[in-house]
Amino acid sequence: MDEHVPERPSWDCGKCGEAWPCANAKSALAHEYLGDRSSLIVYVGICHWEAFDDHAAAGTIPDDLADRFFGWIR
Repeated sequence: MDEHVPERPSWDCGKCGEAWPCANAKSALAHEYLGDRSSLIVYVGICHWEAFDDHAAAGTIPDDLADRFFGWIR
């Protein structure tokens, strides 16, 4: 696996093991959605929603989940 993609239901990066989106995933997403910030926010929003649901089903929602998904987008 060459890409830094999330593994469900943990939402940790399948390549480096960091919380997703990891630094490499953020860089790749920023490049992929360059000039289309709205679509990036929609995509990350959907991922956040799915991560929230996965964590809620496990009974543990990380305190930093929203910041982890949206805090890096400017």
